[in-house]
Amino acid sequence: MDIDDVSPIFIAALLVMDILTLTTLYPNALQPRHGIFVKNRLQAMDKLDNFSRKVIAPVPQCKWIRKLTDRYKLYEDMPEHENQDGIDIYHPKYFTLPSMGLFDNASSMAKAAEDIIEDLYPGSDTFDVVDGQYLYPDGVAAYKVASNHNKPLILTARGSDVNHWMENKKARDQILEAIDYSSKVICVSDALKQALLTYGVPESKLTVIINGIDPENFNADIKPNPLREKYYLSVGNLIGLKGHHITLNAFAELSKKRLIIVGDGEQRRALKKQAKELGIQKRVQFIKHLDQKKLAEFYAGATATILMSSMEGMPNVVLESLATGTPVIACDVGGVSEVLNEDNGILLQGRDEYSLINAIDKIKSLNQSREQISDSVKQYRWTDVATRQLDIYKQDINS
Repeated sequence: MDIDDVSPIFIAALLVMDILTLTTLYPNALQPRHGIFVKNRLQAMDKLDNFSRKVIAPVPQCKWIRKLTDRYKLYEDMPEHENQDGIDIYHPKYFTLPSMGLFDNASSMAKAAEDIIEDLYPGSDTFDVVDGQYLYPDGVAAYKVASNHNKPLILTARGSDVNHWMENKKARDQILEAIDYSSKVICVSDALKQALLTYGVPESKLTVIINGIDPENFNADIKPNPLREKYYLSVGNLIGLKGHHITLNAFAELSKKRLIIVGDGEQRRALKKQAKELGIQKRVQFIKHLDQKKLAEFYAGATATILMSSMEGMPNVVLESLATGTPVIACDVGGVSEVLNEDNGILLQGRDEYSLINAIDKIKSLNQSREQISDSVKQYRWTDVATRQLDIYKQDINS
């Protein structure tokens, strides 16, 4: 058979596809849960045949203020390279000016990536596709790298990159330019797709692939952690938009009820101070980090999981909790309503402590078993997500 008679799709299937992911959202040695949803998605693809990848996860650097904030002190200690489960992760530092909305972080990130790409791909080695996770500034930086190397680009929209940055004209113009160059934009919820359509993005560019869960870690058979007292659970970065401060205010009005907050972030001290001032510090426990298996046990033991976010794409917290059979109380933001309903939790219309208090009172009347709640999200699996995403990469290369 002549090589000219072999279809490009067949040839591509025989070759190892090398993906270069550019994102600031990726777990690292110092922040093990940072962007874990990105790692989970790509890690599921590692199990597929003919797939290889490297990750460039730049970290910000500003020498003038690094001694003043814990955040930049942490980044100074970030290793330049680490290997996670056989995958090389690189952390070049890029210059930034914090709180300067006009500073071009995307170009700075792209330059940091370009400074190491030649060493990562020596000689004739190269990558096939650039994968930009999160549209701004990460996706714009990925676009600059892809266009510089004349490579195809796949972008992923995840939440505030659409809900927040598209409202900023300078950021929006750059995002739309990156989308125009890209072959496809993966949206983790239909809500994000609909939002991008309002900005004139062609529907042909957009596809929805909701985040997945690992059924080995999150399922209705998980044994709850051995804590004796009943509790409610809140999981997420300790930042303002996650609404932990609202949850604390609600629990100040709920006598004897216990709350466990899993996560870390810039508001940790402020939230602990708030709990103390509210007189509920003995009923509130803060846990910085739990690995996936231990986190599943905490989900399984909770009366309900609470998510008071003001902005989301498709929160894995909701999917993970439901998968273990634990109902969720969450604000109606982003794609939450695409998976949460009256059969597996409560969708809040208001983002305040009074709405939360009423929901906590009502959640006990939810007449669903753990198995029934878990079954409500059984269609979302990382294995299925990985297969769909790999198909998009293949189409991109073939086109």
